[in-house]
Amino acid sequence: MKKKKIQLIISLISSVTIMLAVALGYSLTGHIDREKVHQAVDTVIDAIETYKMTDEEIKDLPTTKIEEQTEEQEKATEQEVENEGFELQGEIAYEGDRARSWNVTLGDYKGLTYFSQIDNRWRYKMYSSIGDSSQTIGSSGCGPTSAAMIVTATKGAITPDTMSNLFVQYGYRSANQGTYWSAFRAVADEFNIGYEETTNIQRALQLLDSKRLVVVSCGNGLFTTGGHFIVIVGKEGNTLKIYDPYLYSGKFDTSTRRNKVTVSGNTVYCSVDNFKNYANAKGFFCYAQDGEVSENNIKPVTTDTYTRYVKVNTSLNVRNAPWESIVGSLSNGTAVTVYETNGNWARIGDNRWVCSDYLHSTSQSSSTTVQAVQKLNSYTTGRYKVTASVLNVRTGPSTNYRAKKYYELTANARNQNSRLGNYYTNGYKRGVVCTVTKIIGNWGYTPSGWICLDYCSKL
Repeated sequence: MKKKKIQLIISLISSVTIMLAVALGYSLTGHIDREKVHQAVDTVIDAIETYKMTDEEIKDLPTTKIEEQTEEQEKATEQEVENEGFELQGEIAYEGDRARSWNVTLGDYKGLTYFSQIDNRWRYKMYSSIGDSSQTIGSSGCGPTSAAMIVTATKGAITPDTMSNLFVQYGYRSANQGTYWSAFRAVADEFNIGYEETTNIQRALQLLDSKRLVVVSCGNGLFTTGGHFIVIVGKEGNTLKIYDPYLYSGKFDTSTRRNKVTVSGNTVYCSVDNFKNYANAKGFFCYAQDGEVSENNIKPVTTDTYTRYVKVNTSLNVRNAPWESIVGSLSNGTAVTVYETNGNWARIGDNRWVCSDYLHSTSQSSSTTVQAVQKLNSYTTGRYKVTASVLNVRTGPSTNYRAKKYYELTANARNQNSRLGNYYTNGYKRGVVCTVTKIIGNWGYTPSGWICLDYCSKL
């Protein structure tokens, strides 16, 4: 792999050298040598094509951490839709793409691999056909993430960010309605995978019995508040095994989803009846696989803990195990930390379990909590002034992300720190003014990185 990295660097240097020669030629003659420009581009493309992932890298492909989210964040994602105009545009993209071959090289085959669109490796990468930086894989990339799971399971390794780039390049990313359905037909064509498309759930179930992998477009219901793609990777009796690319901690603990599925690690198990009744499935994109497919989940899946609030009229029993002895009680509005779930039971401490039917994502009784939620929802984009003595600038929107060093800040931030009397401060010094262009919870994205807006004042 080191040798390939060196080759890639050499190719990039070679390409830059060619472009410098083109620039020099233009300054002398006023003429652009287009042949040399194409040569420079082809040099980079050829280098990238040979930069295949090694077996060791592919071991790190599965998403092994289930992130914490809220239902409100889920509702804020861009939802897939289906209507006549949307379908027509997808067909136009498909027909226009058939004369071209996708320029992509797959990694080695490793089997069934779970990917999350909110995996921090690609979550904030742009997935947009209109250059909108707010359209990211995390907010609207369930389509390419599902497609990446299909291709990785059947042909060879490809990550959601690479698939997203392909969907944009070849016209399968709509302006603001997600991924065109025809993208899944194009995936079958390009990677030579046996394929059948249907809107009949009974036919899809038959194909699952034949060991097909099925991408499903779902409407508002069990898996989404609007529209979403998921992947059914197996069927055992009357139970479906599902990879949901937007799976997060507590997703199925809400009142409308509770007790309808079981989650284990990164896999959702749902009965056929519950799927029919609650998934609101609209389209099925069914892919063939050769023989049995082993799972490429090398590392154990970890799940973030998350906070829930007790909602009862009297009190909620605390037991030492599901259905076992009562060891205490909780009053209405009490905040608890959920460490794991087992059916409709939640572990809130060592040998401390409560029925999750009585846990909710928001508190209805705590004025302190309500005020905190109101404050959280009050942040908007714009200019902010730092009020902390020094405010860390992080690589992502939580304290789980690394704080940046001084040299990683923008020149403007470094200059402001200098004017405020500390040239080498890591982070923003009190008084630094920055522009926030994106909000996630109480975190804001600035040119240097993410900051906690609790320690800033809006200008």
